Parts: sequence; structure tokens; C-alpha cells
Amino acid sequence: MITIGFGILTVVLLLTFWFLRKVKNDYTKPKNILSFLLIFYWASQSIIAQTTVKDYVKKSAVEIKHLSIKDNGVTDLEVVGRAIGDSRIVALGEQNHGDGTTFEAKGRLVRYLHEQKGFNVLVFESDYFGLTYGFENIPKTQDSINHFIFDNVMGNWAWCDKAKSFLYEYISQTHTTQSPLQIAGMDSQFHGSYTVKNLVNRASQIFSKIINTKQDSIQAKVVLENLPQTYYWTYKEPDSTALENGWASISKLLKEKKLDSLSIEERLMIDNIKLSYEQMIDVLHKTYYTDYNYTKRDRQMFNNLMWLLKYKFPNEKIIIWAHNAHIAKFNQDFEDNNQKGVMTGHFLGNKKTNPFSYYVIGVTSYNANPIWVGMNYTIAVEKPKKNSFENWINPNWNFSFIDWKGWNETKTNEAFSMKGSLEAIQHRNFINQWNKVFDGVFFIRNVDGCKQINLEEIRK
Repeated sequence: MITIGFGILTVVLLLTFWFLRKVKNDYTKPKNILSFLLIFYWASQSIIAQTTVKDYVKKSAVEIKHLSIKDNGVTDLEVVGRAIGDSRIVALGEQNHGDGTTFEAKGRLVRYLHEQKGFNVLVFESDYFGLTYGFENIPKTQDSINHFIFDNVMGNWAWCDKAKSFLYEYISQTHTTQSPLQIAGMDSQFHGSYTVKNLVNRASQIFSKIINTKQDSIQAKVVLENLPQTYYWTYKEPDSTALENGWASISKLLKEKKLDSLSIEERLMIDNIKLSYEQMIDVLHKTYYTDYNYTKRDRQMFNNLMWLLKYKFPNEKIIIWAHNAHIAKFNQDFEDNNQKGVMTGHFLGNKKTNPFSYYVIGVTSYNANPIWVGMNYTIAVEKPKKNSFENWINPNWNFSFIDWKGWNETKTNEAFSMKGSLEAIQHRNFINQWNKVFDGVFFIRNVDGCKQINLEEIRK
């Protein structure tokens, strides 16, 4: 393409000079010829610089050799390390919560980031209270860590056979070293066993600091009694009346209170508790999966992450493990005005809302057969379009990575097809400026789903 463009310009130049000499006017004066040559040089450089995103992918994508977390070799992952640079936050995505092969890839990436780049905290798109406070309070033996992960990390990962080596061998292994990998959560959806056992008591301690009247005590009692109704996966069908009563009571309890007596941490917990009621009510009313309700949950996940970064782990670099949709960036910065459709990654990728450096790796695949453990859940998986990112990757590679920095520096706005799987397009083709949504993309040719494991298999 560059050669053709340069050739065309050369022909145009020669014809122009021939014409000018024929007409014998002032254009043939040396100073005007020099000006013309400068214009020609600029135009030729523009042509040479111009390329397509397809060309960039074919030139810049690199092969990742394998996904085995047990292999000590890291040479093929060094390209990832160079891409993320000194970022304090690195997010690892997935197209669907049933993509077992992707969990293997993420496990190997976490090991690399932990051992080679100094990331010591792994934050799951999972129970903020249960993971963050539960993990720090357990003995750091292999059996204790593994039981905790199995009972508290979201089952899509914790019960998937392809995540077994990472979750139940590698994490506990790091706690026999001087650089243990810590676990935390960021999600306002409560579900873990630690939450079931401890959240009501913790909420009671916090509420006791803002109870000023007998009516306050009554409202707090209703909130605490009904709080378990908000836990995901622990009630088959939450009681709608109990949820509405709990929501009404916490709203009345907090009304016109400044909460000055509470710490930042305690106020954050109240925000999560209040939202847990609201989210479950939305689920029952079948309004949860709308832009606005995604925004409420994602805004809270962002707030939880900011607290982790600023207060809980102020000197640590953090890895986020989540769905592509939650960590994807927005195409440009925006004002934070409670607009609809704003996801956690939109806040993280916005310099106006996130003071920390952020690098997000989205995942895409050629073929996929996602299987959620413990759930009868299927999705429509599309083959990639003929002219798509997935078809630009070397067909002999099973795994690949590309960093978009070089392409973004050209400031070329070219949308292209990729199965980047935002909230409504999981494993489906979508035309977008994906290079602005993800900083890098990890490609997997064939994604297999999960087989459910049990606690006895973990002990083996």
C-alpha cells in the first residue's frame, strides 16, 4: 500500500512538472519549485504514514505460546509487561462468565504480573465485603485459603475446572513466599459465605453509631432482619415484601443524616448495603439489566475500587478480574454527571475520575463454547466476520496479544469488527473503535466452557 501511494505521487509530480514547463510560467522559478517539493514531501509522508488497522494488527500482534500456569517460562509474556509499563491498575477481561479457557489465560497472566511486575492484589468482580474482609481474617494455610475461595469467590470461577490450578494451587503457594497474593472484591452483590455469617453483625455495629432515636432503632432493626434477602444465590426467590420494607427502612434511617460520625470505610459499607437492596428489587422487577441499573452497580464497584486503592492497599498495584463489559474504557473523557450507561471501566479510563494509571486487556476469540457452572445458561455465539480482528490474527496461532499504543499514536479513527463482548454483545460481532475501548487484546482461538468441580477435587 505504501509503495503504491508513493508511486502515484511520483507520477503526479512528473506530470505536473512537465505541464508547468510547457506553459513556461512563474511556477518554474527555483523558489516555487522548492515550495512545490516541500508540499510533495509532506503529502508523500502522509501517504506513507497512513495504514489500516488490519495492517497494524498483522504487523504488531505477537504469539503467546501457551496458557499453562505451571510453566515457569515468561518470555512470550514480556510483550504484555512492556505494554502495561508502570500502570498501577491492570484489568483482565473475559467475553462471558462461562469461558473456561479464558480463565486459564488470566491465571497465567496474573502469575506473570505478580511475579514479574509486582502486582500483589487481585480484585474480583465479586462480593466486596466477603472477599475483602474475609480473606484478611483467615489463616493463610492452603486448606484454609482454598476453602475460602471455593465458598466466597463467584462460582463462575471458583467452581470451574479450568480455573483450578490457579485458584487452588498457585494462590496458596504465594503465601509460602515473601510476596503473597492478596484477594479482595469490588462488587456490591453480596453472596459469599463470609458475608452470610458476618455482614449483619458488621452493619449493626455501623448503624449503632447513627441511631439517635427510638424510631432510628426500629428502622435499623428492619434493615438488619431483611438484609439476608439481598444475598445472591442464597435465596431461590427473595421475599419482595421483605426487600421493599428493608429498602424503605434504610432510606428513612439515612434521611437527612450527615454521617459525620462514620469513617470513610463505614460510609462505603452503608452505600453497598443500600445498593444491595436496590439491586435485588430491580432483579425482581426485571429492570436490573438496563443501562441505568448497570450504572448504579458499576459506579459502586468503581467507588469500592477507589477505596481499595487509596486506603486499603495504598502502596500496592492491583489486578482486576472481571467481564470485558465492566472494565472497558469509554471512547473519550466525560463529565461525571450520573449519566446512563457508564461502566466501571469508563470511570477507570477517565482521567477526570481516576487519578491512577490504568491498562485494560480485553479478550476475544475465534470459536467459543461457553458453559456456566451450576447454571443452565446458553448464549448465541457468532463466527467472526470475514474482515474482522479475529481473522487478521495469524491462523497458525492459538493465542495472541496486541498492544494498541502504536496504532493510537496515529490518531486514526477507524472502527472495525471484533467480538469484544460488551454487556449486550457477548461473543457476537460488533463494529467499534476497539483500540480505544481496550489498551490491549488477548486473542484465544478456541474457548471451551467449564466443568463443575467440588470441594473434594480441590483437596486432591
